[in-house]
Amino acid sequence: MERFMGIEEARAKLGDLAQEVEQRGEPVVLTKRGRPLAVLLNRDDYGRFKLAETAAARTELGRRLAKVRRSVKGTALKRRVVDEAIAAVRRARTPPSQ
Repeated sequence: MERFMGIEEARAKLGDLAQEVEQRGEPVVLTKRGRPLAVLLNRDDYGRFKLAETAAARTELGRRLAKVRRSVKGTALKRRVVDEAIAAVRRARTPPSQ
């Protein structure tokens, strides 16, 4: 179960609080003047959150690409040309591997 803590109190004992969140696996909602501001999660929960976020983004991208392909279907553009253009944009946006 999550608990709430003022940000000033959390700041004073951040090291201990981080260890506690890691060991118990329970998030801490950091508040400022009683309003939620941020959440302190352990690494496993954060990893699951990022995976879910990535999966949702890929699903949304798939929906949008399907919509574009349907729109293109009624034009003189060929699907191959559209797919190549999409691939080119992806390559331009993807940073080079380190």
